[in-house]
Amino acid sequence: MDSFIDIDSSLKFIEENLKENIKLKDLARKAYLSEFHFHRLFTSVTGESVMEYVRNKRLKKAAADLVNTNKKIIDIAFEYQFNSSESFTRAFKRNYSMSPRHYRTQYQNNNTISLKSNENFNKKSYHSYLKLSA
Repeated sequence: MDSFIDIDSSLKFIEENLKENIKLKDLARKAYLSEFHFHRLFTSVTGESVMEYVRNKRLKKAAADLVNTNKKIIDIAFEYQFNSSESFTRAFKRNYSMSPRHYRTQYQNNNTISLKSNENFNKKSYHSYLKLSA
């Protein structure tokens, strides 16, 4: 049971440090587990690999920044630890099926936001959703 507590504290650490460089070995060390065991346990709890989970959380926060700020896309990409605008755009398109620029223009000027799962929310509900799932 302590291992699940370690994973929970790792999830909190990830959430609080999305803008920092997060490495599997550092998370495993904080949980006092080997990298192999930590990764296996993390995947069984979250259903995602460690770095996939981190990337998806970063993309979700970046998507919120695209809609809620006027920051340059490249600045958002670097802020969330992407090495280039190209790598950010590729990852973003994989998750949201559109470019960051298209996402921003569509949802900054629209009252509804369609998530990848095709659920429709109004903007207030969507931002509540982001806060709850963060």
